[in-house]
Amino acid sequence: MKSIAIIADLKRNKTRSTVHKLTSRLQRKKMKVLVNEISKQTNLVIALGGDGIILKAARQVSGFKLPVLGVNLGGFGFLSGVSLADLYPTVDLILRRKFKTEERMLLRAQVVRKGKAAGDFLALNDVVVKNGITARVIRLKLEVNNQYVATYVGDGLIISTPTGSTAYSLAASGPIVHPDLSLIILSPICPHTLALRPLIISSKDEIKIWVEADHDEVILTMDGQENIPLKLGDLVQVEKAKERLKLIVPEKKSYYQVLRTKLKWGGR
Repeated sequence: MKSIAIIADLKRNKTRSTVHKLTSRLQRKKMKVLVNEISKQTNLVIALGGDGIILKAARQVSGFKLPVLGVNLGGFGFLSGVSLADLYPTVDLILRRKFKTEERMLLRAQVVRKGKAAGDFLALNDVVVKNGITARVIRLKLEVNNQYVATYVGDGLIISTPTGSTAYSLAASGPIVHPDLSLIILSPICPHTLALRPLIISSKDEIKIWVEADHDEVILTMDGQENIPLKLGDLVQVEKAKERLKLIVPEKKSYYQVLRTKLKWGGR
């Protein structure tokens, strides 16, 4: 490896200090280091911070097919499997090409307005159609493979990957799904009927969501980071993306160990 990109939120003092130390260390090893940018020569991406930085990095690297190492600097860190204490030993192993990766599924969302494409987006965790600033219910018509499923009246609908099953979808009573599985989870947000429950479908399915709200306070969000205003009659099409994320994972930690630790299973 000759070129490494570091993705980080430089507004935080701890992050800036870590970026400076890591950059100096890598440059002493004759590595080219880019901060918050990726080039065609980049071999590895290191995301410093929490899960939000990994979600950002996942969209940035989608066209480069690069491995991403997530380093947790103190937040919840479900995706960032390496602690700050383990950062430098882990990087040394990676430079010797001793690392394991997992491929994670991404979602692609497209907005169609009056028959024309109005936006194309990627998400690692979830694509969400929900109400805006004020707490007004919205109506969403759901179709899967051009077959009508239901009309959702409530606060919105979460379309989640297995990776995102431990994020917003979990808070909406969605199931936890192992990231190796090729599935899509549909979780309603505060539906006005208890009969509408989370639904698991194949990742091969094509999802269409029609906005039927009679007001303009509906938004589309990708990983809680990109927000797109929607209008009455807009169509949101969601499907499994061709791109995948290569996430570097610690060999000593199993997925179930991460679940136990982060979700505090077994505690009282």
